[in-house]
Amino acid sequence: MIKWFPIKKRNRFYNPSGESAPESLLFGTVPSLLKSFRSRFFHKKPQPASWLHPQQIPFRSQELSITWIGHATFLIQIADLNILTDPVFGEVSTFFPRILAPGVHLDTLPTIDYVLISHNHWDHMDAASLTALKERHPSMQVLAPQGDKAWFAKRRFQAHELSWWESHSHKKGTFSFLPAVHWSGRGLFDTNRSLWGSWMIEAGDRSIYFAGDTAYGEHFKQIAHEYPSIDVALMPIGPCEPKEWMRRTHMDVERSVQAFHDLKATHFIPMHWGTFPFGNDQFDAPIAQLKKHSSDLKKGSFHFLKAGFRQIVP
Repeated sequence: MIKWFPIKKRNRFYNPSGESAPESLLFGTVPSLLKSFRSRFFHKKPQPASWLHPQQIPFRSQELSITWIGHATFLIQIADLNILTDPVFGEVSTFFPRILAPGVHLDTLPTIDYVLISHNHWDHMDAASLTALKERHPSMQVLAPQGDKAWFAKRRFQAHELSWWESHSHKKGTFSFLPAVHWSGRGLFDTNRSLWGSWMIEAGDRSIYFAGDTAYGEHFKQIAHEYPSIDVALMPIGPCEPKEWMRRTHMDVERSVQAFHDLKATHFIPMHWGTFPFGNDQFDAPIAQLKKHSSDLKKGSFHFLKAGFRQIVP
């Protein structure tokens, strides 16, 4: 199977699938914001406390342990490695106030060895959270997409930059940066100056796939071809609305389940829902839809994690 590689023109990256999401952002953001504000005032209010389930986190773990902290932030513990994905522990914008508090407090985290960044959007690469982590875990290493190394170097982080299908090896495991269908940018003038992607973690004879932010695409089948034994897939399930806009950069429940089948993974853990009001859907809409689609998943493969809940994957 032919692998996807990022297209780069004039120092900007593009999806091989032909998607060019940023072109519609200016026209899509304002209506989405207005609908999001309206839904907060006139629709049912979320009950974030009921979605929190903090548990004691071990210092290290040989077995595969996954804790959802919120949004796309997971603590993955395997083979005595402690790994954080897209760490965000606070607010990212006054326009999108955090609904669900982090399930694990920064000060209660075990020693972090690696931080994996899927792309540089503010809700995935948060400067305040990363700085706080560096202060508490000075020996941690950051693995980031191509184009982001200068951002980290400016803040005196030890960061490694990867493109798709490139790997970083540690004596206890391997981290591989893989394709996704998305975009990047932290301001008005840096759209797609850095890459975006997903991650495969291989450690302790287990493989964990972190999808990052992505639309549905052929890359899932390509990844399954290269990694035929994926134990766990951490899959985004929102935002879902407005569909005509969101589907270019994100996956709703139906597409996420299809991607999971394409990956041929064993366990499905949802993410990217219920933390920030980025779409027009209600706080719990994606997870409610996923529970309705649970019959489409093999029995025992679906794991619903509340924020702070620690799942030991057999």
